[in-house]
Amino acid sequence: MNLTTFLANDAADSATKTSKILKYVDRPGGADYYWALKSAAKKMFLDGEPYDQAVGVMANMTVDHQRLNNQQALKAAYDWKIQNPGEALPPPSGSVSAPKGELTIKLEPAWAIKRKGKFEAYVPWTFKNERLSRPTAGIGIWLLESGLQHDDYENWDFYLIDLVTKKRFGRSCITKSTALATMSALEAQENIYLNAKKSA
Repeated sequence: MNLTTFLANDAADSATKTSKILKYVDRPGGADYYWALKSAAKKMFLDGEPYDQAVGVMANMTVDHQRLNNQQALKAAYDWKIQNPGEALPPPSGSVSAPKGELTIKLEPAWAIKRKGKFEAYVPWTFKNERLSRPTAGIGIWLLESGLQHDDYENWDFYLIDLVTKKRFGRSCITKSTALATMSALEAQENIYLNAKKSA
């Protein structure tokens, strides 16, 4: 399960959360609706391709609304890139597991830059109708730091960025209760997943 899906699940009501997690029983790992955005962002940031060229990744997508949403998200990422110039770098990636090891959360920033002497990695929040709150962002940043902020990336900063509002969420979203909230969210979603597997 990717990080933003996990965070959106946590913010959802109980019925919606359960319904979304049930999909992972039949399709472990789930489907990444924004896979094309991530592929195009790599071309745009690391290869220096302009938006008009990078968006070509989406040309053969057969689901119209998925193609449009990926294009809009990429355009928002491009606009951000223009407004925040820096040296593009390959972002780190990894994962963290829930307490019983049955649910894995993928930590895969879509782009990274070195700007004003600081290393920054970004996970885009792509949901058009769901705004990212500070408590939810705090859980995401806590997981990113726990899973990725070590070795060569010890001094990196990790961010979630809402591609609709362009608002950036970083370490300041972490509070004294974030660690406990994160573990509770991991345990809750893992239990829903395990119960669904037993019933399948």
